[in-house]
Amino acid sequence: MTRRATERFCAQHLGTVELPDDLPSSTRKLARISCPLEPGHSIWLRDLQRHVKRCQATKEVVRGAWFVPDINLLRPQPDKSRSVTRDAPITFQEYKKWVEFVEKFYENEIQGTRYSDIPLRELKHEGLERRLGELSNKKHAIQQGSLIATLGNVGLLLSENCFVEFGAGRGELSRYLHQALLHRYNNAPTHAPSFLLIDRSGMRMKLDSKIIKDSEDLGSKYPTPPIVHRIKTDIKDLDLRKEEDRQLKKRSDGKGGVVAISKHLCGAATDLTIQCVMNYIESEKDCAEYATMDLAGIMIALCCRHRCSYSSYPLQYLTKYAEIDPRGFEILSKMSSWAVCGRRPKHRNTSNSGKTVETKSERGQLNDDDGYDGEHDESDNDCDQDGQTHISRIPIARREEIGIKVRSMLDYGRVLNLENKGFQVRLIRYVDEAISSENVCLLAIPIRK
Repeated sequence: MTRRATERFCAQHLGTVELPDDLPSSTRKLARISCPLEPGHSIWLRDLQRHVKRCQATKEVVRGAWFVPDINLLRPQPDKSRSVTRDAPITFQEYKKWVEFVEKFYENEIQGTRYSDIPLRELKHEGLERRLGELSNKKHAIQQGSLIATLGNVGLLLSENCFVEFGAGRGELSRYLHQALLHRYNNAPTHAPSFLLIDRSGMRMKLDSKIIKDSEDLGSKYPTPPIVHRIKTDIKDLDLRKEEDRQLKKRSDGKGGVVAISKHLCGAATDLTIQCVMNYIESEKDCAEYATMDLAGIMIALCCRHRCSYSSYPLQYLTKYAEIDPRGFEILSKMSSWAVCGRRPKHRNTSNSGKTVETKSERGQLNDDDGYDGEHDESDNDCDQDGQTHISRIPIARREEIGIKVRSMLDYGRVLNLENKGFQVRLIRYVDEAISSENVCLLAIPIRK
């Protein structure tokens, strides 16, 4: 969210500001606070009374047969009440241990492989060129266009498929995927396009109805409008085999499959989605009970690996050199954020004396033991922009390199997990880093025997 020039934080984080007791009431009403019913979102204090009457948190959540608590977790969630270390600050020794682990794992398993050299394939879909020309900020449209064109490249952009968008938000990816489908078929699709949107939040300004309206506005020649349904749930509790609207039911003509899609699915949600899909394909072995369509493919734009969770990530692929407990995985996940922590491109690290210095990574002399020599040397350049020493004693540029390696490790585990379950898997940089630093897409196609 954007920040007003007069405010220190954006609207979402104004709620973290402690208000002085002597603040005038007129000014206090302009403050931002957490919603008392559901602290996950914030509101203007002046709107408090009106908001609590209509807050989505007060509405009863409708749960269908698809609701199966924790079905997509790989292991029980750690009990925070019994862990005194889980939320404790990460120490220098902990950073030292896990950085050494990352360096060893990356050097032996990833460096020089397809996991470290991900090709850039930024594509465009001609069916979305008009929209692109109408926008001043083209960032999201470029990303959506490349993802949709990627689906077309692997033969998944078919009107008979049902597209299940996980973490759908407003449903923007599905809307423009529908427009691309109409363009592909010259407005005469062979089947009514079908979209199932999954999100745990009650979104405002949803585009579900726009998908249907686009069919009319763009002149679709198919006799019925697109099929669009939405399920409000946490992905960890979703049994897709029991979807009640029968969108995933196997067609009498045998055509069509399920395509799982998402744009920027945060951390744990990616792993929950993959497990949800793995549980779904079990239905293919028992068609008499579920009679669902086969899975045609998975396309997930990855992001926010710092929000991965111990209970949902396939850890068995990372434990070759050390056991990883919940605390260790929490540290690894947080270190992944070093790759995209917003360091300014022209920022040069500053020593404690305030003198601008050249980092070792810029000189090409970054050694594995930098920052762990016991005595802290200012020339190691471990200060952040505000002059504070990071607890790890690692320079900003090196932290960025380590963060990139951790991201590669987490994606590596996901790829192996899918390959071992019978998928052909590729990682693709679907847009240039100038568009988004979170620019890696996971594409998985089941290998039919």
